[in-house]
Amino acid sequence: MATKTVADALHVFYDLNREFENAYWETNDINNKDLFFAMKSLLQEELDELHKLSVQDHEYPYEPSTPSVIKLSRKLRNLLPDLDGLLFRTETITTLEELIPRACELFESRG
Repeated sequence: MATKTVADALHVFYDLNREFENAYWETNDINNKDLFFAMKSLLQEELDELHKLSVQDHEYPYEPSTPSVIKLSRKLRNLLPDLDGLLFRTETITTLEELIPRACELFESRG
C-alpha cells in the first residue's frame, strides 16, 4: 500500500464532507439527520486541524490529528452496509460506498 499524504487525505475528506451534507438533506428521518450531522462535525474537526498545516506539509504522510476520527471510522464501517436503507439517491449511495473505505483507511493509518 502506498503511503497516503496529507494532500490525499484532504481530497478524500472534502469529498466525504460534501456527501455527508447531501446525505443529511436526502434522509427523512431525524435520527439519520443527527447521525450524518454528527459525522460531518467529527470530520470537520479533522479538516480544521489539517488546515493549520502549511502547503509544504501536504506532501508528508497523513496521520490522524484528532482522536475523534477513530470513532468516525467505526461509525462509517457500521454505516456502510445500511446506506441503501437510509438514502434514496443512487449517486450519493455510490459515492459514499467509494469514499467510506478510503476514508477509513486514512483514519486508521499511523503514518
